[in-house]
Amino acid sequence: MKFSDLNIEQKIVEALSIYGLEEPTEIQIETIPLIQKGFDVIGQSKTGSGKTAAFAVPILEKIDERITKPQVLVLSPTRELAQQIAEEFVKFSRFMRVNIACIYGGVSLDPQIRKLRKAHIVVGTPGRTLDHIRRETLDLRNIKIFVLDEIDRMLDMGFIEDVETAIRALPEEKQMLFFGATLSNDILKLANRFSNNLEFVQTETHVSDSLLKQSYFEVDFRKKFSLLVHLLKKTGKDKAIVFCNTRREVDLITKNLQNNGLSGKVSALHGGLSQARRNSVIRDFHAGRFKVLVATDVAGRGLDIDDVSHIVNYDIPQNPEDYINRIGRTARAGAEGEAISLLSERDFDSFQRIMIHDLPIEKLEVPKIKRLRFERDSYNKRPRKKKAPQTMNENKIYSSYCL
Repeated sequence: MKFSDLNIEQKIVEALSIYGLEEPTEIQIETIPLIQKGFDVIGQSKTGSGKTAAFAVPILEKIDERITKPQVLVLSPTRELAQQIAEEFVKFSRFMRVNIACIYGGVSLDPQIRKLRKAHIVVGTPGRTLDHIRRETLDLRNIKIFVLDEIDRMLDMGFIEDVETAIRALPEEKQMLFFGATLSNDILKLANRFSNNLEFVQTETHVSDSLLKQSYFEVDFRKKFSLLVHLLKKTGKDKAIVFCNTRREVDLITKNLQNNGLSGKVSALHGGLSQARRNSVIRDFHAGRFKVLVATDVAGRGLDIDDVSHIVNYDIPQNPEDYINRIGRTARAGAEGEAISLLSERDFDSFQRIMIHDLPIEKLEVPKIKRLRFERDSYNKRPRKKKAPQTMNENKIYSSYCL
């Protein structure tokens, strides 16, 4: 099937073709006709499946280019994702006269206010969007489509009240679109509360096992960093993202990687960096100027980089949904990828919660590696002792799953 088979306007089809988008993905095939017909839609599919185009393409068809007032409002949980969505709208509207404004915190309000005066489409984060609404610098009277992208993450980050406030500020007559990789009961309740003609679309929610290899190592905490360096050096010229649970550990791991043979090949990304710095890091990673990105979940969520071959969980996330979103950064657009988790004693509890979901994660033997020097600064030297066993109890995991 081609995009033209979905009765999409030719000028949008031509723009898609320029960027190598000829055949729609499953979520696009299922969703675009529903949005074209005016239905409210809640869509769930795996990360990297093309959800942005699934709503951006039919939205552009509904824009009245003669009215230079906001007609579409898109909310996303992070600045990086908001910027990527706005960039997609720009690409797909190449042959249209459509203005897109991207609004988020950490930068000056004035340039955003000027863009909002002539914007057809507004993409923003919840906090900054509400700021503009309260200042009356965002005119909502002509909004006819409202999109909540990565709605699962938005609720996880505590934006539920901001989302509901934004919805209540919008005109009563509007089309509502909800998209996420995972959809909880809270999300379904929210969607049903504000929608009348809701259509549910669910496509493949996980990357195919044939494309994504998942594995883990059980490693002594004192050798964990040494194993990380060993694995990253084996990836060669491929791109890798290393996930840590805190900003502090991101900075610490980045510094030590630079001190152990990866200088100039690694950079950090987390919410404590300035917006200009975060933008610069993402651009450089896209361009291949460095090969290893060390990031937190908040910063890494929504990163749309197709050629990442490896994901390394240096820390195991407490939430299984965060694990799914992390590994969704690789094996994108039909490419193969590998997700590796490094387990020391403090990670066992979190990893058990992930294994309960019956994911195909293979245990690997730790290779013989040289222990490297690790500068801790004020970092805790050792994790607190736990009563947990020194190895994963696979029988316990299986029993918990069956119960």
